[in-house]
Amino acid sequence: MIIKPSDRYTQFKNLRNGGLSKKGLSTGFIDLDEHIKLAKGYMAIISGYPGCGKSECLDAILVNMTLLHDWKILYYSPENHPVEQHMSKIAEKFTGKHITDFQQSDFDDSMEYLNKYFTWMYPENPKPETLLNLATEQAESDGLDCLVIDPWNAVSHSHAGMLHEYLSEALSKIVRFTRDKNVLTAIVAHPTKPLRDKDGGFPVPDLYSISDGAMWRNKADYGIIFHRPDMSKNEIQMYVQKIKQKWMGKLGMVKLDYNWRNGRFKCKDDKDFLIPLDVESAF
Repeated sequence: MIIKPSDRYTQFKNLRNGGLSKKGLSTGFIDLDEHIKLAKGYMAIISGYPGCGKSECLDAILVNMTLLHDWKILYYSPENHPVEQHMSKIAEKFTGKHITDFQQSDFDDSMEYLNKYFTWMYPENPKPETLLNLATEQAESDGLDCLVIDPWNAVSHSHAGMLHEYLSEALSKIVRFTRDKNVLTAIVAHPTKPLRDKDGGFPVPDLYSISDGAMWRNKADYGIIFHRPDMSKNEIQMYVQKIKQKWMGKLGMVKLDYNWRNGRFKCKDDKDFLIPLDVESAF
């Protein structure tokens, strides 16, 4: 496709009134919104050490995106096996209850909510092309706003050349998909094994720490690192380490508290673990 400046004159002129910046959407966490606004058509790379809460926090953000912006989510998340286990994590965030405390009405409300916004895929041979083909089918049949691949090492890979060349090509295909289908693609990728610091703890990883090379940072539109320096505390640090466009946010770190009972998160200064549905019902 060839694009001449005159083809985009109207869009170019609209930038004066913040045309592009309107694409950034609230995550539902006020402190986090200062650093990141999510938009479709872009790729988010997410990383952090095992057990730091990155998948749980991503789920919490996506629950907010469904309630605030009517987003539809498609997961490839084989570590959340079986599917009903992952369903329960999302339902707990939605209801604010542990699943052992669910009444029949909670199951009914959760099932209605899950059916409306969430879908899972589990192909036998989960190559990147297979995942993108299934995501395309979902987008064209039922609509799709966000594709989650969690984690990248659960994707089947086959390459004869250099690893960084393969990763560059695979991520480029995903970027093309996100642009063409206008979805946010969130990929969770693990960092390499860290070295302990002088105090015996683990340093905050960065996007260059992700296994298989620097291409992760190079290709990312959003680059997010989750870190939990003290595993005895239900507190997670979310580092926004890359923002492709100025209107998407700014670099920085936000601390979030975690409620292990219902899987919800809140900003440090917030009093309660609320989702947008709770806030709306209070008025």
